[in-house]
Amino acid sequence: MKDARSIALAVAASLAVLAVSPAAGGAGGGGKVAELSKALLSDPSFKVRTQAALLLGRLGDKAGIEPLARALRDENKTVRAMAAESLGRLGGDRAAAALRALLLRERDGFVRRHAEKALAAVKAVPAGGAKERKLYLKVGPFTGGSKAANAELLALLRNTLRKSLSELEHTGVLEGAEERNLRKGGKPAFIVDGNVLKLEERVAGAYLETSCEVKVVVARWPSRSVILWTSAGAAVQGGKRDRDRQNARQDCLEASAGQLAESLIGYFRSQGG
Repeated sequence: MKDARSIALAVAASLAVLAVSPAAGGAGGGGKVAELSKALLSDPSFKVRTQAALLLGRLGDKAGIEPLARALRDENKTVRAMAAESLGRLGGDRAAAALRALLLRERDGFVRRHAEKALAAVKAVPAGGAKERKLYLKVGPFTGGSKAANAELLALLRNTLRKSLSELEHTGVLEGAEERNLRKGGKPAFIVDGNVLKLEERVAGAYLETSCEVKVVVARWPSRSVILWTSAGAAVQGGKRDRDRQNARQDCLEASAGQLAESLIGYFRSQGG
């Protein structure tokens, strides 16, 4: 059952970007690294391996660097490219060395472009000191959607998005008392909000299939004028026990949030983040 869940987690999420074209660690993050690493290095489906590579980067756990480095020799170019992209997210000397070695041997232009971009991202990480903030973000409550998305699941969704957006080098993701800085120095500020449009289950043989869809709206702060919205969905198979059902809901929302973060990061980078 655990293997089925981990593979289903890796088989993520169809993204519908409706207004713009352009990782989420938490409890149990170490276990997910192991599960995703297994899928990345041994699953026969390149689609599963590709999604595992992407999710390892979004988890933000340095333990993912070694399996991602090994995946740079995958027979499929999309897997190699996504593994390179995730190494750029995780950073560090080992990631940089693996990317440089890839560029010495890689002939495919698609993979090379991803590897070059990832290596540039690793080198751009400052050695220390505070980063200059060019814009600020606030993550909203994400209420008002499906009643199946309880407070715990909404908190997971918000935290996944917040963690991914916090990786933007020149962006401050603020909450609580820090929100006064949204208007600090006249720099651009945005609110990221939305809701869970769908969170449903259906019987699929011996398993339950959990499907979800999340909508995110980005608005300027404090005017709240909407400038874009995107949505993403995922489907995850799991067991029928209460614990399995809760895990499947969490995995579904995490996968959707990871896809949404990819789109949002592209937009906020274009704004100077």
